[in-house]
Amino acid sequence: MKTKRRTRVHAAGAFPRAQSVRRVRSNPPASDQHGPGGSRKPELSSGSELQALRAESQLLGRKLQEARARAERAEMELAETRDEIEARVRQRSEQLARANEHLRQEMLEHRQDEERIQQQNEFLNHVLESLTHPFYVLDANDYTIKMANSAAVKGELRPGITCYALTHHRDSPCDGREHGCPLQIVKETKKPVTLEHVHYDREGNPRNVEVHGYPIFDRDGKVIQMLEYSLDITERKLMEQQLRDNAEKIKLFAYAVSHDLKSPMVGMLGLIRLLHRRYGDQLDAKGKKFCEQILKGAEQVAALVEEINAYIKAKETVFHFEPVDPLDILHTVRDEFAPLLSLRGISWSEPDPLPVMILDRLAMIRVFRNLTDNAVKYGGENLRSIAIGYRDEGEQHLLSFFDDGAGIRPEDSEKIFEVFGRPENARGIEGTGLGLAIVREIVGKHQGRIWVESAPAAGVTFYLSLPKQAAAKPCC
Repeated sequence: MKTKRRTRVHAAGAFPRAQSVRRVRSNPPASDQHGPGGSRKPELSSGSELQALRAESQLLGRKLQEARARAERAEMELAETRDEIEARVRQRSEQLARANEHLRQEMLEHRQDEERIQQQNEFLNHVLESLTHPFYVLDANDYTIKMANSAAVKGELRPGITCYALTHHRDSPCDGREHGCPLQIVKETKKPVTLEHVHYDREGNPRNVEVHGYPIFDRDGKVIQMLEYSLDITERKLMEQQLRDNAEKIKLFAYAVSHDLKSPMVGMLGLIRLLHRRYGDQLDAKGKKFCEQILKGAEQVAALVEEINAYIKAKETVFHFEPVDPLDILHTVRDEFAPLLSLRGISWSEPDPLPVMILDRLAMIRVFRNLTDNAVKYGGENLRSIAIGYRDEGEQHLLSFFDDGAGIRPEDSEKIFEVFGRPENARGIEGTGLGLAIVREIVGKHQGRIWVESAPAAGVTFYLSLPKQAAAKPCC
């Protein structure tokens, strides 16, 4: 029975440890140490020993089961971990594939951008080379020329050459004594600039040029480069000088003619008037008519000579600006025309008070005298009112001169201010065509401007805009 139990224990798969077996058999009874022939005789273990072996076997079985369970759990965890790793690897592989595709697309776009930039640069180079005037790109820090077309540089552009060395043959930038430095002005103002310079062309000849500079900014708004091109205005400057010389000659000629004509015309006019007064009764009807026509023509010539002298003086006279009460000027003009205004039943009105203005008194008297004469002369028989108005417009005085007479066609609104410019409806009306030209010249000398607004059935209004130039106080 004992042998059979031992076999069942072994069949369960739990083997006793060798140490335990040795401990059980280590102390056999002395009488049984040797059998026949000197060999050991096996003996059966006691019941307590078998129970110990059985308990130990059961413990080992449980541990084995626990180990198997742990192994199964570990195997499951390992499988889960392996699946998770594989999923992460697949996800990462997909991300890398997308990144690679994105990178490939970016590289393709980059190559396309490079091709477009190259094409644009080639196009820009063609455009620059097609320009007949010099073109540069300047470094704002050291004045070096980074790019230039063949109109600016003969041959290859020398590395490190500056704009002032190339165009001015100088070893330092323009200092402003002859002309300002475009790059310095652009750096200070951060705005485009246009200046006149004297540059040396590719052959070393000095030329008058008009320099245009345009700033190029970085992301912080700092000027890092400047585009510059120059237009040759040498011929234009020569023509302008010739025009100035011719204008001076014409002015001197006109002044000499008007001055030389004035004395004999005054004499002729006096003689004609005397002839008409003393001997007019002795002439027949034709003679009287001829004498009246001669007198009228002489008076017109004398008036023209006087107006030419006034126009020349308006252009050449140095004005004396001082604080003036405009009402004094208006009253002076009103008193001059009072008999004529009363005879024709024309009313006169002006605002009161008016602010003190900085004017040349005598010149402004001529302005309002000419405007009044213009209204009386061209207003027609329906003229009944002349009214002066005023409006404060901040830095400007705005004076208006209105008459309710005949209107002016819109197409004549500029022509009437030209020398000898007269509207179409002025035919048959005496006048030199210089009155309003003198007015515009005087207003221009005051740094102001004059214009006219009219509707054919609503009269005419002349507007004079004059700078204040100084604080004005109301006149009482």
